[in-house]
Amino acid sequence: MTGAMEDSQSRFGADRAEPIAIIGLDARLPGAGSLALFWQNLTACKESVGPPPDTRPEASGLGPAGYLEDVSGFDADFFAISDEEARLMDPIQRLALESAWHCVEEAGWRPADLAKLDTGVFVATGKSDYEECMQKAELAPTGHLPTGVASALVANRISFSLGLTGPSIAVDTACSGGLTALHLAAQAIRAGDCEAALVGAVNVILSSTLSEGLAEEGALSPDGCTRSFDSAANGYARGEGATFLLLKPLWRAEADGDHIHGLMLGSAICHGGRANWLTAPNPAAQKDLIIKAWRRSQIAPRSITYIEAHGTGTPLGDPIEFNALRKADEAMAAEAGGSEGGPPCLVGSLKPNIGHLEAVSGLAGFIKVLLAMRHGQIPGHPTLTDPNTMCKTTGTRLRLARQTGDWTRPTNASGAILPRRAGVSAFGFGGALGHVVLEEPPPVSAASTRIGNDHVLPILPVSAKTQAGLERYVRALAGFAGSGDAPALSDFLYTFQCGRVCLPQRIAFLAESWPSLSETLDNWLEGRSDARILLSSADAAMPGSGDELVELAVAFARQWIADGKPDFAALYGESRARRVSAPVYPFSRKHIWFETAEAQVARETEPRHGMTAPSDPVRPGTGEPS
Repeated sequence: MTGAMEDSQSRFGADRAEPIAIIGLDARLPGAGSLALFWQNLTACKESVGPPPDTRPEASGLGPAGYLEDVSGFDADFFAISDEEARLMDPIQRLALESAWHCVEEAGWRPADLAKLDTGVFVATGKSDYEECMQKAELAPTGHLPTGVASALVANRISFSLGLTGPSIAVDTACSGGLTALHLAAQAIRAGDCEAALVGAVNVILSSTLSEGLAEEGALSPDGCTRSFDSAANGYARGEGATFLLLKPLWRAEADGDHIHGLMLGSAICHGGRANWLTAPNPAAQKDLIIKAWRRSQIAPRSITYIEAHGTGTPLGDPIEFNALRKADEAMAAEAGGSEGGPPCLVGSLKPNIGHLEAVSGLAGFIKVLLAMRHGQIPGHPTLTDPNTMCKTTGTRLRLARQTGDWTRPTNASGAILPRRAGVSAFGFGGALGHVVLEEPPPVSAASTRIGNDHVLPILPVSAKTQAGLERYVRALAGFAGSGDAPALSDFLYTFQCGRVCLPQRIAFLAESWPSLSETLDNWLEGRSDARILLSSADAAMPGSGDELVELAVAFARQWIADGKPDFAALYGESRARRVSAPVYPFSRKHIWFETAEAQVARETEPRHGMTAPSDPVRPGTGEPS
């Protein structure tokens, strides 16, 4: 057992399951192309549900939902996938592949380094509308079709492309899929099946078939508005999304200097068993599930002060869920000694904001809570005007989160301040249920940084597949450098030196301070001369600085620019700075969609002498150009 693991157990108790750290995040959600915009929308109580956007011609004619801006754009060249193969890949696979890559980069890691940890991949998915659309178009099958539409390949393709050798599992438990995948990943890490895990979920709406069936069942809101826990609730709007998390045991994340977004303390999954009918909720099963997850977390249950509920906005489902939660809270309080009261526990749901993302809903709610913990606020409810009277709050500590407000940390009996803690629920319409307990990240340990700031090379290396991609990347970094909200410069530089793959188009910038780096990045973008911009090994020598670290950095960077072979990580050995969240690779997406039978025949009869393979693809698992 390592010293880091022993320290973690001394803080959390030897009998308690090791907390799982979330060290990477990525999400593409309705109305938000970034986590920052997603949070902004949440705190503003914004609804991002409506007709398909003009950027989605393939969704024309579909009903209101929470739509992504684009699901046809894909950077096939980056992943060494031909256009012919990509056309037959379900957008679910494409979105998952890009989101998984961004999640790994956001964590500050390279796929090749994660491959050394037997990293697992667990992805929730569901019905393929793309396959249905291809069948309706009478598309002639080719050899790429089976791998393009098989749900198993959503996870398997990520493992293949990133070179990851841990478990690779696609999960389908309907609306609880994301939390089920998260639970299975945490269990696999604790069992030693993998040392890290990518957990994701993707949902895309391309056909009206499922929506029409759900509407006939009475699940969908006729006006496309989800009113969770409101007396006027009449169903939900559907939604799309792609989310990914990167997990590690807490002890390892701290030892590796990872940026920790939050901790997963405990989880549980189950099925509701017999109910009034197949899709009817079972209140006793929901209550027992929550109790099991809270017990596994081994915390005072009334230290949980927020619940991200499933909240489908149905007249039957909402009160059943709310009252099952109330009974679970009361049962756990009685088990702990029958204490009365406790701090208020707010209850909210993401579905009124972006619709029901089905397989993605649980992870989207999980990410919402991580952001709420980071910002110390609980978002309000955009459609709650008259709470359902069957959601009984009288005599309980449960309250509906109506307006955005501060999230105050609770205290224990002795007055000590406790971390923010929350529960997240997701319930599948076939009876499969999931609940997860999470906690805000612990304070950064001084032990997590084992390299002095003055020993990190003052160099920012940046690379991309194309010159245009390089410019987009540098522009994003310039905005980040000038934002006023940047991390410690040495941690940022270390993250780019050791946590980004080396691609064909390369440039480096001498970076001795944030203002200096910001100026240098702007100068390159504007075409201004600057000796701190390193373009090639043939550049004029830097003015003598007398600083050995600077001279070493410049020499090393120029060699890296020339052939891409030197590995910055080799310079630091076992020493590490902290890995931080920073701008991720700007994919060069282009529209890729299946062709009709007629178009396919026409294309296949054209001369092929002008066709070329993708240039400089990334070799799966290495991030290096082939």
